[in-house]
Amino acid sequence: MPAALLAVGVVVINFVPGGPRGLALLATFGTPVLAAAGGLFRGSERWWLWPPAAAGLWLAAWLADGLERDAAGLSLVALACLAAASAIAMVAPAWSIRVGLVGLAALDVILVWGTTGVQQATNTLENVPLPHAAGMPLPSLQQATFGSALMGWLDLLAPALLGVVVAGKRKLAAAVITGVVAGLWGLLLLVTSEVAATVPVLAGLALASAHARRGRLRHPLEPARAGRGAGGDRRGGA
Repeated sequence: MPAALLAVGVVVINFVPGGPRGLALLATFGTPVLAAAGGLFRGSERWWLWPPAAAGLWLAAWLADGLERDAAGLSLVALACLAAASAIAMVAPAWSIRVGLVGLAALDVILVWGTTGVQQATNTLENVPLPHAAGMPLPSLQQATFGSALMGWLDLLAPALLGVVVAGKRKLAAAVITGVVAGLWGLLLLVTSEVAATVPVLAGLALASAHARRGRLRHPLEPARAGRGAGGDRRGGA
């Protein structure tokens, strides 16, 4: 599904008349709604904090200037991606999300460095004119922008999906290794203007998988022992 979204998005932006403007308007109004629902999707006890936070970030992305505006928009897109990842985890098994992340990274590499479709789509989305209100254009949330750097929604959704499939103590380790690899991967921008930004997530996914495999090898009989213990308790009670 993530890989399909990437491919469909590129096709819609590059070949469908009115597609870029439609996606831009959907992002402008849909992003705060999705971000506001994040607390419910994540099962947070403080779900009621998400709607005012989303509304505040949307207003800042609309009324602020410069990096303050960019930071508000980036944060809002990030919250929306967290909400989307949590919603996906409610209906999709973890193994399918892992497979989806691998497929997304592979397709990202092909589209970014094998074609010009992603670069054209990025430039088109960046220049979509949005309606004005109170004399100012509405927030541009179809991409995550910070200064001269641009990232697509899937570039942020990928690490959010990693977060929902990695559990327990492995979550922090996966986050750290993903961040480190992303920083190193970003050095490619010294020689190219565009990189496949979903690839570093594979490092966190690989680390979490290795830790889980070691845990299974270290305690291969724990589930069986737990089952026998429960059965013994039941027989003793009878």
